[in-house]
Amino acid sequence: MSHMPILFHPGRIAGAAAAALALVLAGCGRPVPPAEGPPPASLAKADPLIEALQPTPKGVRVIARYPTPDVAGDSVRAASRIARQIARAVQAGARDLPPDATVVTLDLYGVDVDKFGKRTPGRLFETDFDVGDLEDLDLKAKGPAAVLNTAIDLNVDHAGIDPINAWCMRYPHAGGDWCDMAGVND
Repeated sequence: MSHMPILFHPGRIAGAAAAALALVLAGCGRPVPPAEGPPPASLAKADPLIEALQPTPKGVRVIARYPTPDVAGDSVRAASRIARQIARAVQAGARDLPPDATVVTLDLYGVDVDKFGKRTPGRLFETDFDVGDLEDLDLKAKGPAAVLNTAIDLNVDHAGIDPINAWCMRYPHAGGDWCDMAGVND
């Protein structure tokens, strides 16, 4: 038996361990999303993947390009982020949105890879959003996929079939309405 004095009381050690465990577990919760910063002042500057805007009879077409081949749905995830930024810009009164616009169309272009490995640029899909729906959308309560779920129309091109199927299979809970519109959940 040692003759050294006991410096720590066993009850205090357990209390300190419990406090340390609580501190560690508090950091293990859901990650805090990064702050989005100020809303974009224009549709053209809403996201780095946006290349151009074109006027349409009912509003404006936002053309975005996903730069790499995609079969895992990452391009659709990027499109949901772009759509969220578009909604933020609309809510902030985007200066390049025509005053009488009723529809914002998002065209997403990407890279299609055929069975021989040949890469071909092409449009993945085109989806329309009602401007009023974007203005009224509660972005604090909804994630990026919720913006896709407000789409009023969706046209999928051949190059977009695999990415959309992959995304809808990975995130069926997030983009359910949009995936239904794409015909994935039929």
